[in-house]
Amino acid sequence: MYLGDRDETHHVSVTITNEGGDVLFEKEYQLSDSNEADEDATFPASTDPETIVVTVDGTRFERDWPGFERSTLPCDGPNEAGIEIYVENAQDRTPDIRLEADCQSITGE
Repeated sequence: MYLGDRDETHHVSVTITNEGGDVLFEKEYQLSDSNEADEDATFPASTDPETIVVTVDGTRFERDWPGFERSTLPCDGPNEAGIEIYVENAQDRTPDIRLEADCQSITGE
């Protein structure tokens, strides 16, 4: 979860569900310049996420999990597929989001 415009504050909620509608992840954020990012918010890899619902200041966005159209993302070795969510502004200054598929390194001690 990242804030695209550093001069803004947004109330954001994120819910990720699987095909059956089961909630895999749910969290609320108050994003601002001093609280700009939340990384490594994880859930079990075996849960097959399908839908992401992001609400920014009351505006709801629903998206398919990135990579849903292909079974695997290009992650090598022990890396897990994930997403990055950017809260941005549209040209008319209304809230917008951008999702990017990403790989997260998994390390052990």
